Amino acid sequence: MTQNAVVKRLLPDGKAEVEVTRQSACGHDCAKCGGGCTEMVSGPIVAEAINAINAQPNERVVIEGEFRQVMGLAAIVYAVPLVMFFVFFALGSLLGWGEGGAGIFGVLGFAAGVAAGVYYNKVYKERGTMVFTIVSRAAG
Repeated sequence: MTQNAVVKRLLPDGKAEVEVTRQSACGHDCAKCGGGCTEMVSGPIVAEAINAINAQPNERVVIEGEFRQVMGLAAIVYAVPLVMFFVFFALGSLLGWGEGGAGIFGVLGFAAGVAAGVYYNKVYKERGTMVFTIVSRAAG
């Protein structure tokens, strides 16, 4: 998975701090969009990346994350809450709580899945195990 970024500063051990501007799921420029998702995707993300091309501060670059890691995090953030909803809904149904009770229990499962994703993301970030590499200078 590749993304455009800007090098903010150089770090020791051949690394650089990069800032990635979040993009919307639809791929459009949020600043010019009236879709209402701007608040969710407007903040930049700051990360460390291996500076394989010796990029300098303020340069626009392309960074690449390891596909397996990116997909693993996506599965945790998106799939786990959904699976937890259906598991908790099924448990509520098996306990004979009716659709309303099972639905509420499913929402609790969804919330637990979201909380687990947020916690895992925090732990993952603190460990610094997400590896990005600057692979080229950005065109333009």
